[in-house]
Amino acid sequence: MSFCSIDEYNFDLPTDLIADFPRENRSDARLLYYKNEIDDHSHKTFCDICNLINCGDVIILNDTKVIPARMNLKKSSGGVIEILFMKNVSNTVFRVIYKSSRPPKIDSILTNNNLNFQVSEVKENTLLLINLNSFDILEILNKYGDIPLPKYIKRDSTLLDREKYQTVYADKEGSVAAPTAGLHFTKELIHKLKNKGVKIEYLTLHISYNTFKPITSNNYLNHEIGYEQFSINAKTFNVIDNAKSNKNKVIAVGTTVTRVLEHCYQNNIKKTFSGKTDLFIYPGFEFKAINCLITNFHLPKSSLLLLVAAFIGRQRILSLYKMAIDKKYKFYSYGDSMFLNKNDEI
Repeated sequence: MSFCSIDEYNFDLPTDLIADFPRENRSDARLLYYKNEIDDHSHKTFCDICNLINCGDVIILNDTKVIPARMNLKKSSGGVIEILFMKNVSNTVFRVIYKSSRPPKIDSILTNNNLNFQVSEVKENTLLLINLNSFDILEILNKYGDIPLPKYIKRDSTLLDREKYQTVYADKEGSVAAPTAGLHFTKELIHKLKNKGVKIEYLTLHISYNTFKPITSNNYLNHEIGYEQFSINAKTFNVIDNAKSNKNKVIAVGTTVTRVLEHCYQNNIKKTFSGKTDLFIYPGFEFKAINCLITNFHLPKSSLLLLVAAFIGRQRILSLYKMAIDKKYKFYSYGDSMFLNKNDEI
């Protein structure tokens, strides 16, 4: 295996450029527009995308819905343990990531008010829990859980986050994080784009911890990105292929949409399909589905930054990030956005 250093994807970000709160109006976010073919950039506002997208172009959005996946429980010793829901294993068993001063004991009971969960496995930073309650775990989380804001947002989540850390088109429950590139869209903006003749399509990828799992190896080729569940409709492929044949833009909103579409095109999937993907996109990847990407600004040395670098090149993305820092763009989940136009046809 060749050596690909993750250190080459590092940059220094002043902490005051991390967005701790959402904008009052979603589409007021700043937008860095970059046209790859002529190596040209411009500074805009997100609502300006209506002027950058033409009749016949297609936008694909991830309609997953964030669940209040974080919850505090008590160990039998009295200590607190924080859990983050990962996935259901069966009707009564589910896996979580946990944070605690000490791991809980096998078969011990974790409690919250009248809720009880039994520990059946402790594996690295995860637990397998048996739900001993009469309610489904998603019902429990919706009642008692908190929106799992990323750890770089140094505050507790609020009721406002239940609305703002969710796209306006969120529909299918199952993510532990928002597809943040989509947070800038308003219902009015989507309506305006449709009226212009822009095709709007949806797919679902439930974002798990795997999307944000840190790359711990210096050689990022050793990184295991893990699986995530997705669903897509045959109609979406038809709309994309029509856009391609008419030389229109195919615009993925976010890295999650990109991974689903590229997974399908790499594996020749063109039908209504539900499955899982562990596609790891890094420089050298050949894109087959999309030619434009709307995305937020990502963490240094992350798999998401590698994906964007694969799309327009390492030097270009790092120079755009440097420009964004100089121009005081806001970074990460509640931050500003980029529209990367790789080429006008694919």
